Amino acid sequence: MEIIEKMDNAVKVKDGDKEYWTLADILPNSDKPLEVLIIGKVPAPISVKAGHYYQGNQGQFFWKKLREYGLLNIGKHIYEDNALLENDWGITDVAKEPNEFSDEPTAEEYCEGLQRIKSLIDNHKPRIILFVYKKVLDRLVGRKSVYGFNPGLDGEFGASKVFVFPMKGTPCKKELQLKAMDELKKEVELIRNNKFVTVSYTHLTL
Repeated sequence: MEIIEKMDNAVKVKDGDKEYWTLADILPNSDKPLEVLIIGKVPAPISVKAGHYYQGNQGQFFWKKLREYGLLNIGKHIYEDNALLENDWGITDVAKEPNEFSDEPTAEEYCEGLQRIKSLIDNHKPRIILFVYKKVLDRLVGRKSVYGFNPGLDGEFGASKVFVFPMKGTPCKKELQLKAMDELKKEVELIRNNKFVTVSYTHLTL
């Protein structure tokens, strides 16, 4: 896949015989570890047109919850995805050719996407991989997941903990949504606190 044009986080790519606009992965240039790697299904046309991830109704709900729980500090940025790297977060998709949410990637795209995601995890070693949609994770691992953290999938994606976002419009009940987000907040705070302690300790011993 070759990038031939760029506008914000949208890129025009040449993919075999096809050319199309999509959203580029947002990842560190180096193998710097990530706190969280967000995994979506495919870029939505509305988001590609805007040049930024998750500009539809569900996507805006996703960003809103991350801000509400203090998980993503967007600073002076207008678009949340522009703040991801500053928060040591990254984002990718299972497949990159845009389509509407109701159109599922093919089995081949899921298989290729899984291998690419595992390669990204090997490189960036995210402490948490956050699946925006439960059905995407279910398809990738071939079994049912749960909203929130999935300890039953420990080891499936390296050392990363697996979290399924409690998206609105899904069977996830309000109580479970609150519980899942509280657990995510605690885990991210723990990661950040440990990072601070490590940096402080290193500074004191130099």
